[in-house]
Amino acid sequence: MASLSAREELAARYECMAANDGLVDVKFFLGNAGEATSEQVAREVNALYCALERGECEPLDFGDRSI
Repeated sequence: MASLSAREELAARYECMAANDGLVDVKFFLGNAGEATSEQVAREVNALYCALERGECEPLDFGDRSI
């Protein structure tokens, strides 16, 4: 069985999020489209979600009233 590309993996993740969590839409805007391919962007986004799932995150506190 062939492994999924990063784009396919991200699409499957978003499909699951739409069905289970009510995700409606996601957009990525690159400042310079020549800096990364869509596969590279999907790989980075997948890595971000994996880090979040492992609990490798913490809230940022800038000392303002935004929280």
